Amino acid sequence: ALLAALIATQQSDIKKILAYSTLSQLGYMVMAVGFASAPVHGGERAIGELASNSGFFHLYTHAFFKALLFLGSGAVIYACHHEQNIWKMGGLAGKVKVTAATFFIGTAALAGVPYLFSGFYSKDSILALAWDHNKLLFAVGAFTAFLTAFYMTRLCVVAFLGKARGHGAEEAEEVPPLMLTPLLILSVGAVIAGFPFAYRWLFASSEAGIAHPHSGQGIFLGILIGLAFLGIAAGYLIYRNRDEEPLSVPLFARKFYLDEIYLGIVRVFQDAVAYLAKAVDQVLIDGLIVRGGGRVASGVGSIFRSLQTGNLQAYAFLFGLGVVLLIYLITTAAN
Repeated sequence: ALLAALIATQQSDIKKILAYSTLSQLGYMVMAVGFASAPVHGGERAIGELASNSGFFHLYTHAFFKALLFLGSGAVIYACHHEQNIWKMGGLAGKVKVTAATFFIGTAALAGVPYLFSGFYSKDSILALAWDHNKLLFAVGAFTAFLTAFYMTRLCVVAFLGKARGHGAEEAEEVPPLMLTPLLILSVGAVIAGFPFAYRWLFASSEAGIAHPHSGQGIFLGILIGLAFLGIAAGYLIYRNRDEEPLSVPLFARKFYLDEIYLGIVRVFQDAVAYLAKAVDQVLIDGLIVRGGGRVASGVGSIFRSLQTGNLQAYAFLFGLGVVLLIYLITTAAN
């Protein structure tokens, strides 16, 4: 969750930002499932069922707003003549108004804007578990929530606000209704999917239900709401009216060099195994076993072939030599 969120803060491709955001949100879901093994204290509900329900609930709400954002990014790319670099966009809010509005709704849901959007309810149900069972993981999840609000605000400010910074953005027009209709439908889901009646309906058959803030967790809610708005404010103040990246963190931009590490591992292990297999094949199998047997047979045949000269005197000499050798062996054996 944290690693992918940090990477997303420095990406320029609109779809890569959303892709690493998806990895980050999957991290939340896995963390929720991980709490299934947490110890249960007296009077608490079954933590395993709470944890799995909370993880699945975030998967459910995330499907609406992330599908909205991915389809919205496709609409933006289409409107900008297939441009994907957010630094070559800008000013789109006034040119693709409906698309921009739906994208803002998806962003608010992903950022966890409180009470109005689904992401607030589902993501906070996971962080409520962390608050109760592991404050360190809560801190990691809360900081990731801040980063989520930050990098999504960065995307919106750079791509939709300010001035157009590329030909595609200057010529952008609203996409056709065939592309807008799914965005409008998913926008509704991004808003209402997390409301209490929605998850009560979704998990009506579950006695454990969903983890959610209870009395005495005002600090918990205050932290999460504060971090969401802090991330939005930071993203807006840092990136408004910017024509290039003001915060350059090569480690994040290069994705913690994970691609290079992966390629290095492939070269070390995959290529090393390939070279070893090639050497075994050429030297042992091909050189000694397969071709070696053939060379031995060919060599022995060449030796005997050299004796078949077709010369009668040579044959008589070899015959005499054989008789002498035979007599010698018999005599030696008799003694």
